Amino acid sequence: MLDIAITGAGPVGLTLARLLLPYTSHSTSTPTISITVFEKDTSPTSRLSVGGTLDLHPKTGLAAIQACNLWDEFSKHARFEGEEIQFCDRNGFCYIHQIEIPKTLQADHARPEIDRVRLMEVLLGSTPEGIIQWGKQVKEVKRAESDDKWSLVLGDGSVTKPFDLVVGADGAWSKVRKALTDVEPSFSGICSVSGTIDQDSAGASWEHISNMVGKGSNFAFSYGKSMVGQRMGDGSLKIGFDQKREPAWLQSLDEKYKSDDDALKRALLEEYKDWVPEFQRWIIASKQLWTSSLYELPVGHRYEHQKGIVLIGDSAHLATPFAGEGVNAGMRDALDLAAAIESSIKENQDLDQLIADFEESMFVRTKVVMQDTMMNKDGMFAHDAPYSLLANFVGVAAREFGYDLDKGWISWVPLRSAARGVFWTMGSYGAVSRRVKDALIGQKPLRLE
Repeated sequence: MLDIAITGAGPVGLTLARLLLPYTSHSTSTPTISITVFEKDTSPTSRLSVGGTLDLHPKTGLAAIQACNLWDEFSKHARFEGEEIQFCDRNGFCYIHQIEIPKTLQADHARPEIDRVRLMEVLLGSTPEGIIQWGKQVKEVKRAESDDKWSLVLGDGSVTKPFDLVVGADGAWSKVRKALTDVEPSFSGICSVSGTIDQDSAGASWEHISNMVGKGSNFAFSYGKSMVGQRMGDGSLKIGFDQKREPAWLQSLDEKYKSDDDALKRALLEEYKDWVPEFQRWIIASKQLWTSSLYELPVGHRYEHQKGIVLIGDSAHLATPFAGEGVNAGMRDALDLAAAIESSIKENQDLDQLIADFEESMFVRTKVVMQDTMMNKDGMFAHDAPYSLLANFVGVAAREFGYDLDKGWISWVPLRSAARGVFWTMGSYGAVSRRVKDALIGQKPLRLE
């Protein structure tokens, strides 16, 4: 029997466990696999208390949900209307407004939203008791006496039995990664202040703010700063104020304002004093604010294959959230790795070689994801944002239709430059319109009462 340890009970680790479930004693009288998931959180409740909203994609996250036979349960929580999206700037000018895509799984671009909390509930609800070992923090992975197996050193100092395969799904600061590479995540250059808005916190401004976000998301970018609003399943909004700054700036906010939300809001209003009042109201209406620095692994990061150990998800290819691909790429990792393990069982193929092949395929596939994420991050926080960012979307859209704007005859057509010119013209119009409006009504930056 193949004895597998999975570190991390997030969406990626749980997806892998669920995919392998048919081969365990929980589903068959002749099991060929034993699974143990080690999770540092002490209970399912503590895990469910964290997270925003995720959009799952057809060939990655949604494909994994289908393979887990969880589509019906997933559909109870999926919000296809959550695909509504707007791209704006500090002047409140909207460049792109996409309404929802028809609810059909066959539509390649259908990407329904689901709260991370709900996705975790769907996965946990289909995972039998006993598979997840709660409150078991993995501190280290070390070789067992047999060179082909690995043991886990836990937070209490105990050492597990040797496992035939250890799968690192333990996220950004993976302990399993340390057994494979010395490369650690580096600061991405982006600092974030996040919070929530609901009808109680927004008061009289709720209807206006809610309409700005719509059923999905509103992304606004200008000169190294952004505001992002996302609709949650309960109708509230998750809000992010991101900036291209050094970690010391975020640390100073923590030191000065600690748990004083009003003081932090005043600091944010000063940072966003050149944004229209419609966006400044987001700051005033926010609550439960918290700060974070975003980290990433190098684009195209890879490690040398070692027998009996493998990485998936953020453990293998951590990137910032600015392409919406993190969980999707990780769930696709789980889908492909499960297929490799299944082949070793059904077709009696060499598991080690299958995992080496999986890793190579993962490296190639996720390099593109990391490149797109880096392109988005650089564009979102560039000095000319959002013009170059929106122009880059032309290349992404072309690729989805089978065209590479950097290759062949089409590379001679300056499509991105033309698109940037169009967006610059639109933005200039928006800026002039704002100045005229401000002059007519004497608009001033908002202040917290």
